Amino acid sequence: MLNKIKRFIKKIRFKMKLREMDDIYYMTGQSCFSLFPPSFYYTHTPEEIERITQEELAKIMEIIGEMEHSDIDEH
Repeated sequence: MLNKIKRFIKKIRFKMKLREMDDIYYMTGQSCFSLFPPSFYYTHTPEEIERITQEELAKIMEIIGEMEHSDIDEH
């Protein structure tokens, strides 16, 4: 029972640390330089990070493509 409590407390401290890192990240304006906050990199495997990054970049490129086509249609 004591080990469960210790693990629970450790988990809470870890989540608090992640939230603190993200708060600093947003307060200092670093969010404009990367896709995800620091906590993302601590809670995902390198393979997940790569896959999700590629998915997000594909979405961004699709949005850019749509914007380019709408500019052409207007002219």
